[in-house]
This record gives sequence, structure tokens and C-alpha cells, in this order.
Amino acid sequence: MFAYELEGLKRLNIRAIRWGSSYRVKVRGRTGKMVYVSNLSRPANQKLVAKQYNVSIEDLKKQMSPEYKADPKYRFYNGKHMESHLYEGIQAGEFYDKLENVLDSQKSAFKVNIALGYDLVSLTDDSETRYFHPNIGNTYVFNAPIAVNSKADIRKKIISEIRSMELANKLKYPSSGYKVKAITVFKDYIYHRNHALGDSEAVIPKVIRENKHVINFPKTNNKCDFHCIAWHSMQDPKKDPRRIQAQVKDAFKRYCSFKGITYSLGLFHSFKPVDLLQLDDFEECFQLAINVYSMDVDSGKVECIRRSDKEFETMNVLSHENHALYVKNVDMLQSKYQCAKCEMVFGSSIKLKDHSKSQCERVNIESFPAQPTIYKPPQNAIRSLLAKYSIKDVDHYVDHFMVYDFEAVLKPTAVQHGENTFFTNEHIPVSVSVADSLTEEVRCFVNDDPKALLTDMFKYIGDVSEKIQQYNVAKYKSLLRKIIDAHGLTGMEIPGASLGKTYTTKDVDSWIQQGKYTSFFDFHSCIGFGKQRPDYGKIKQQLDKVPVFGFNSGRYDINLIKKDLFAVIDTDNIKSVIKPPSYMCIATSDMKMLDISNYVPAGTSYDKYLTTYLGGYQCDDKIRCVCGLGKGLFPYEYIKSFSVLSEATIPPKSAFDSELRGTSISDDDYKRVQFVWEHYGMTTIKDLLVWYNNLDVVPFIKAIKAQRELFKGFDLDMFTDGVSLPGLSEKVMYQTCFKNLQYPSKKPGKAFRFPAKRMSGYKSQDANAKREFGMTLEHLDTLLQQQKFLCGLCYSPLSTDTASADRVNNKLGHINGNVLISCISCNTARKDMSIKSFRYNKLLDFNSERLVYSIDKEEKDIYGKMKANIAGGPSIIFNRYAKRNETKIRGGKVCKKVIGYDVNALYLWALGNEMPCGRLTTIEAYDGIIDDIKSDKIFGFLECDIRTPEHLKQYFSEMTPIFKNILIDCTDESVIGKHMYEYNESRKQSRAKPARKLIGSYFGEKILIYTPLLKWYLSHGMEITQTYSFIKASSHKAFAPFMEVVSKARREGDADKSKAMIAGMMKLVENSAFGRSGMDMSKHKEVKYELDEKRIESKIEHFTFYCLEELNDACEITMKKRRLKNKNLIHLSIAIYQLAKLRMLQFYYDCIDFYFDRSDFQYQEMDTDSAYIAFNCENPFQDCIKPSLRKHF
Repeated sequence: MFAYELEGLKRLNIRAIRWGSSYRVKVRGRTGKMVYVSNLSRPANQKLVAKQYNVSIEDLKKQMSPEYKADPKYRFYNGKHMESHLYEGIQAGEFYDKLENVLDSQKSAFKVNIALGYDLVSLTDDSETRYFHPNIGNTYVFNAPIAVNSKADIRKKIISEIRSMELANKLKYPSSGYKVKAITVFKDYIYHRNHALGDSEAVIPKVIRENKHVINFPKTNNKCDFHCIAWHSMQDPKKDPRRIQAQVKDAFKRYCSFKGITYSLGLFHSFKPVDLLQLDDFEECFQLAINVYSMDVDSGKVECIRRSDKEFETMNVLSHENHALYVKNVDMLQSKYQCAKCEMVFGSSIKLKDHSKSQCERVNIESFPAQPTIYKPPQNAIRSLLAKYSIKDVDHYVDHFMVYDFEAVLKPTAVQHGENTFFTNEHIPVSVSVADSLTEEVRCFVNDDPKALLTDMFKYIGDVSEKIQQYNVAKYKSLLRKIIDAHGLTGMEIPGASLGKTYTTKDVDSWIQQGKYTSFFDFHSCIGFGKQRPDYGKIKQQLDKVPVFGFNSGRYDINLIKKDLFAVIDTDNIKSVIKPPSYMCIATSDMKMLDISNYVPAGTSYDKYLTTYLGGYQCDDKIRCVCGLGKGLFPYEYIKSFSVLSEATIPPKSAFDSELRGTSISDDDYKRVQFVWEHYGMTTIKDLLVWYNNLDVVPFIKAIKAQRELFKGFDLDMFTDGVSLPGLSEKVMYQTCFKNLQYPSKKPGKAFRFPAKRMSGYKSQDANAKREFGMTLEHLDTLLQQQKFLCGLCYSPLSTDTASADRVNNKLGHINGNVLISCISCNTARKDMSIKSFRYNKLLDFNSERLVYSIDKEEKDIYGKMKANIAGGPSIIFNRYAKRNETKIRGGKVCKKVIGYDVNALYLWALGNEMPCGRLTTIEAYDGIIDDIKSDKIFGFLECDIRTPEHLKQYFSEMTPIFKNILIDCTDESVIGKHMYEYNESRKQSRAKPARKLIGSYFGEKILIYTPLLKWYLSHGMEITQTYSFIKASSHKAFAPFMEVVSKARREGDADKSKAMIAGMMKLVENSAFGRSGMDMSKHKEVKYELDEKRIESKIEHFTFYCLEELNDACEITMKKRRLKNKNLIHLSIAIYQLAKLRMLQFYYDCIDFYFDRSDFQYQEMDTDSAYIAFNCENPFQDCIKPSLRKHF
């Protein structure tokens, strides 16, 4: 019985009785006896139910239909691989009951997660509410879908867990200015799994087939589970797996009797495989506790996928390709047992159980650089290759791109969501405009079939992309040919070429002359590379993927068309998708769809974007504007169907009114519509749609070009250097850092002559390698003098013991003109690296203590400590109300003024200060480490216990100085105090629940403190009671040049309006430059698209499965990212956050509290970079300063 059938019976007040794993209904049968029916899809059973409970057959069918929509509070979706149930306006307790009914009605193994819909209300305005619809990407209850393999799992893993949760803690808030009003919607997502046991056609691999601890039954006819039970029940020591058919038939008869099914030979032969979930019935029938295992054939690792909680005799089964095999001894099945969470492997199941008891929580496998590595953002591939192959006559910018924009008609729906939300229309794509920067042509496609519309669109994009690719190949042809000549191409990469041979440009030119390829571009288009791409493969990837931009497309356009999008562009052609949570990039082999909104501040409208980069209207007459930047108008709500577009008259003025927004079109705007209709010779509303749609893409190209020029000032290509502003900003920040490296002094070394005894060695090297030798001692001595007796690579002083002749081009011998003098260590280390690249690496080594390093594998424990101690900016309410000439300061003097102060670019200031540079290393805390910190002998992060002495608690009472993230139990009066406890209790349904909060405190235990902040604590009397370890770093202002560049640009923008655009861009760069450093990669996910049923089922079954969305011809599957490469500089984020807190404390205690008496001021509220203060003076910095400090101030 399906869940929607249960819901329908419940609406009709017909009781369904649980029966095994399903439900049944009691009715009077045809013979007059009371019987039970469970299959309500059969018309005969429906008639019996309708007669028994006095309902019409029509009403019964209507209520039990999966399409039933009479109750807006319940909606059901039943797809091929998933189903969902949405409940509105019910309490949590009622939902739990419904959830249990839905889960109990499932007939096969599944995974489940739950999303919440809720209303938030503003803390300052009760009339301002925001509704968040249930979305598994944002409002999930479980971090990952829960696998249900038995009925016991429903209550143990799902119901008991969710009942014990505080659901309010699972909600997301747009800002701290909102609180939850109510959870109004519950939606459960059920993902179907194919895990039936009984496939007799499965091919059992040799490693399992020949395992002496496994019994494989031949020719089971889909009853391998009954074979396992028959074998387990037999006591005969000489039993033979090939001769147990009689026992199998007896077991089957027993099961039929248990289920109330009449046995027949036909039923026996046609019986279908048994799903994992049905094993509950098997356990009750045969009084067995059945555990099911799976084995990875390649690694031999064994995992339990179903563990029984029954207290019967245990039977173990191995599942492979939906075939069940009997396990004689599970501990001997394989000596490898793997933890499902952390992938640790153990020699026995007992050790694995012991390990599991320690609550292993490693959901992700994190890897770190194997060697100490200076952090540098990924380099532009084209720029790197141009430098590597000494190509100087071409730049590294991909010149051309495409843009698109969709328009949609509004299909009326009239669907209510919750108490206050009403969805009036559904958006249906009806047209799309596409333009490109190469041909500057614009095409608009209009179609009432979304899939046909997309097919036309991407066919056109494919045609234009080929033209852009031809342009790109022509631009970089010299580089491409040089790469081929340097490394060659193999038959694996060239279709139809012989294997085992390397081909050069001579071969390519010959093939073109023979007509095998029409051009070099034709050849370029045909070759392909594997995952390990050579240099040609790297640049081919950049040149072939044409950027295709939309505006706000990641949130709107892609979601508008996604049902058909991925089938149209071919799921096999999708290379990568970045979706956190909106679509940032969808890459195929020949394009990458990007969203320009990711390169601008959040909330930027299209009009503001165009105005910023193009300056707005260029025509004096706004009504008759034809510059392409004029206002576009279209009667969205007038278009109720596609046929309206064929109307041959201009829509009436009222057609442009918006009932949804409550707005009307002005007379001038309607005159503009009339002008456009006549000026462009429009004959139908479709023409108006095409004009309106095209109006969005033509200026879009110009604006992107203008924005792009700003990043070119930093040698960055907006299209290839990042898919968002943070990625580009990080490169700007590090670019300024690496442009300000210090160079060796190059002080001349002591003079000496090159050792003549070395010459024979160089001669023999060249002779053995069959190279020409033509180097003289006189030339080497001349080089030594020219190089000032310094190494030509690292510039360290040379001597007769360290000097060596290093060949510039390693393909040539030691000849005059192909030699420089280097130290022996550089000579051996350089190998085939170019002189320029090696010198740069040596320069980085010279600056190693002034640059920031990634945390390496040897010191990976540092990352865990950093992650546990990272704390963002605090937001504190000291007093909620202050009013001039009315409220009093600390109960004494009257408030005369409230002033708000905001720090200009606080995080930029912090970034320009001392940063933890060099390789981070952990050392044990030692006696005297505090004195060394005070005297600047050691720098980094101290792990310690710190507290405020009793005599200073009053001093630090208003702004407690230690900031930490801890769990605040709002139900405990001793934790939050009597006043806040009573206030919270008075809020009833809206009261706050226990949650982790960033707080100010008098003490900290085992916390990491950055030494600049720690020195302030110590200088203000705080005490360190215990030290644990110290993370040592070098102190250097690595990003001070970046701070100066940004500050200078912003100051120039304030003074010169012509530079305002650059100043605005630098402000964006400043705000997003270091954000990636503290990014939590454990939350990253991977998005896959699949058409194949088995591959979909396999991904649902995988433990990293997160969620699934069924599209028209494909499935979008989101998986948790398992393997994480940690290169990000989390220590940079902690340093910046703690320096910001230091500045906040300095402003309070070393400025305001120092110069003002506490009776004259009171903090009202603050966050990290702002503070609102009540003073008892009109001019506080003139009249309120302490008399003794006025001269000092």
C-alpha cells in the first residue's frame, strides 16, 4: 500500500491496519466473511472498501490518487527514483506520525532526508516576515540522507533521532536581525534504492566464488535468499548446496503460510527477488536475525549494509550484484574490515567495532601538501605556457565570449504555501536571446516547447562557439605548434594515427596537404587527451571552452530551464558543475556557462550593473531612446498563453500593469512602447518580446568588456582566472605580494679562477652524451667576473669548491655562449627547468620567511586546532535603548548624544599587519615562553588556558575580552541569568533553543591566541594559567603592499570621479580577498548528471550520496565531496579575525575607556567594525575628555 493511499484512507476515516511491512483494510468479502485486502489498486478491492465504509467509488479513487490535490496542506510527488511528501500547517508531533506512516509504507530499501519550511520575523519590525521554502540544499534536518535497510532503522535512525532534535537549530538565517516565527512546512525526500536479493543471473567474481567461507548456490531462480535460509536450517554435516531444492521449497511454503498466500508451483517459479526491507518479514517468519554484507571486489573490503536488531539466531548473507550468498564465518570472510566513515581498515570485525565505539567522525578524507609549500593561487594556464615557451607576441586573454538571457511567460497556478504565502504563477521559458562579442550578432529564439527552445539555443551556441574556437586557435597557433614540436603528440591522442610513434608539426602539415584535415583548426578539434593532460591538453581546454555569461543566471535562468537543460547539452558532455547553492559554472567540452552576478556585489541589479560600467542612458529623449541602454517594457502578466504572442495589435496600456507588484505603467513609459512598436515596424506582440529580450544582451556584452578591462590592469583574465570575484580578488592580493619580494644583496664575492681540473669532467660528460664541447677556461673566468663571483641562479658567493659550469640549454653541450656559472647545488637541482623559472624559485626560497605557507602533511594537526578555534566577528548588544535627554548612562548622567562609529576597511588594516609567514611548526610550550612572546623572540599562536583575575573583572565587565564559540543552553537559568531566562520563557513557541554562539567571556580553555592579541591581554593584566603548545611562524607584513594599492585606489577614486569605477572595484576586491582562506571545504559537494539506471542506483547507494532531483530526461545527483585537498590558509583567517578583535578592544579600552570617565559614556551595541555609544555631552571629544588627559588627547 502506497503512502498516498494511506493518506487518502485517513482522509476518509478508514482505518488501515499494519500487517508485516505493509497495511491492510478489513472488509466483508464476497462470501460474507470478514477478510483483509492490501492491494487497493485492484478495482475489485476498491469496490469492497467503498461498500464496507459507505463511500462512493469515485470519492475513494479521488482520495487515494497520487494526483490528489484537494488538500493544499499535503502534496505528493512520485518520480522514478524518488518521491516527496510535503505537509503544511501542522505541528512537529503530527508530522512525526505522518512521517512514520510514510516510511512504514515503503516496500523497498530507501534513503530519506527532511527539509523544513519556516517563517522568520524581523527583530525590529514585527510586520516584516520572510518565508523560506523547504529545500534539501539549505534547510535539511540530517547532514546526509539516512539509509533504511530494515523497519527497525525507521524508528532507530529516523523517528527517535528527529524527535530528540531541536529543529530550530537546523534553520538558516539571512542575518542576525531575524528570529524564527514558526516552522510551517515539513517535506520528506525518499530516494528509492534497488537492493533486492535474488538475481540468479548475476556473475559472481572469482574472489568471492572461490572464497571457502562463502556458499554460492547455482541456479537459484531468483530465490537465493531461500537457499540461504534452507542451508542455514539444515543440520546434516554432509549437506550439498547443489541438492537442497526440497528444503528451499519447504522454506518457501513456510513463507507463503506466514504471509497468508496460497502456495502454488507457478508462484514458486515466478517469485520475484526479495528487497532488503522485506527481510523483516523473513526474520519473523524463520525466527532468524539476518545480517547482510557487501564486498568490494578490488580491495576485498567488507562492509555491513544491514545489521539486525532481532534476538534470534544470526544468519549472515553476502550481497553481490543483487545476488545473496551464504556466509559461513563472517570474521573469516576477509581479513579486511573498513570503517564506513574514515576508511580505516582493520584485521577483524571486533577491532572495527571497537573503533566504531570511539565514535569516529571523519566524514572527509583530508590531504595536505606533502612538502612545505609557499601558497600561491593557481596560475593562468595560458600565461604560464606563453612564458614557458618564450612566446611574447601574443597576450594571455581569451578575447571573445557569449551572453544569453531568457524571458518567461507566467502560467497561473494559484497554489497556497503556508498561512501567508500564495504562489500565483509558474514561470515557463518562452524566448532566449544570444549574442557574442566576435560577430556582434544577436539571435532571439521563441518557442512554446522549452526543450525545443533549448535545442535551438544550444545549436546556435555550438555554431558560434566553433567560430570563437577558430579565432582562439589562430591567435595561439604559434604556441600550439611550438608545444607539438617540443613534446610531440602520440597515436593515443591523434585519431587514426599509429601507436608507438611521436608526431610533430611536420606530420600535421603533411596531413593537411594530403586532405586528411582541412586546416590546423580541424586537426586541433580532432585530437583528445586523458586526465593527465600534457601542455597541449591544458591550453586546448582553455581555448575550446567558450565563456557563456548570464546575469543572475545561476539562480534564475538555469533553474528555469534545468528540467531539460542537461539532457539537451548531453550529460556525458558535462565536465564539471559548481553549485554552492546557485549554479556558478556548468562546463562542457566546448563551453562554460558562468554568472556575471558572481563577479559583482550581492544584490546588484542588472540596471545598476549597466549603469556602473556603461554610464546609463546616452540619449536625451528617454521615450525615443535607441542607444540600446533605454528602458525595456513588456506586459508579462498579460501573456497568459503562448497564443497571445500572435496578437497583431499593440497591447493596451493596462496590459503593462502588475497585479503582483501593485504597479501601473506611466504615460511616458507607454509612449515609449508605442514609439518602439512603430520605430521597429512591429506586427505582433512576439516582435515586442524579441526586442525586449534582445535589449538585455546587447549592452551586456559592452558592460562585460568594460568590467574586464579593470582586471586586465592586474594581468588577470576574468574568464579564465576565476569563476567568481573572491577567486580573482585572491589573485590580486597575492600578485601584489609576489611583486614586492626582496632580492639578495648581490655583494661581490672573493675573486678566484675557475678550477682547470673540472674541464676534463665536462668533456667526458659531453662525449658520453654525444654533445659538442667547446668551452674554454678564459670564457669561464670572464663569466665569473661578469657575475661578480656569484652564483648565476641563487646569487650566493662562489668559491673554487662550489663553482660549476651550468649549461643553459641542456640539449646542447658545454660550449661558449651556452654556459653560466652556478653553485653545484643549483646546477644539480635545476635539471631541465628554465633559467628564469629556477631563478624565480630561488627568489621564493630567499623570501620564504616573508611569504605564507600552506599547512603541510607533517604538521596537519595544526589545521585541526585552527579549525576548532576559528571565530568570526562578534555582534554584541549592551543596552537596547538610548534616547537623547531621556535615558541615563549607567543609571546616572543623562544621555545627551548617541554616536555611531564605523571602522573604515578594518579587515584590510588587519591584512596589512604582521601575518604568520613561513612554514608553521608545532613546538611544546616551555618555561619562559611567555617572556619570549612579550619580547618578540617568538611569534605565532599559543595554545593555552587564559583567565581574567578577580580584581580585573569589574574593569572588563562591559566588554569581556575573550571571544570563543560555545554551546549556550538557553534552558538553564544559571547559564544565561534570571532576566534573560524569564524573557526567553515568555516567548513560548518562539523561545531560543540551545545553540553554539560566539560570546565574550572572562576565560578561555585550550584556545589558540595570536601573539599580537596575546601581548595585549598580558599588558592589560590577564593571566595564562596553562600552556600546551605553540604554533611557530615568522612575522612579516606580507600583504602591506596590497593594503597600500587598495587604499591608494580608493583615495584616488574619492578625489577624481573618473577613477570612481576602479575605486569601486578595489573595494570589492578588498572585501573578498581573504575570504577563501577560511573556507570550510568539508561542506563542498559534487554534482553529477546521470541517465543510466544502474549508475543512478549506484550513486544513491553510495554513502556520500546527499540528494537527488529528477529532471525530464536525467537525474541531478549531489554527492558529498569525500577527498579534500587542503591548501587554504586557515591560519591567515584566524590571524585577521583576531587582529580585528584586537582593534576592537583597543578602541574600547585604550581609547574610549582611557580618555572618558565611565560615568560619561555607555556602549549600546557593536559588531567587529562598528560601535554605537551614548555620551552625556553634546561634543564628547571636546567636553567629555578627562581633564588630566586633554592635553595628551
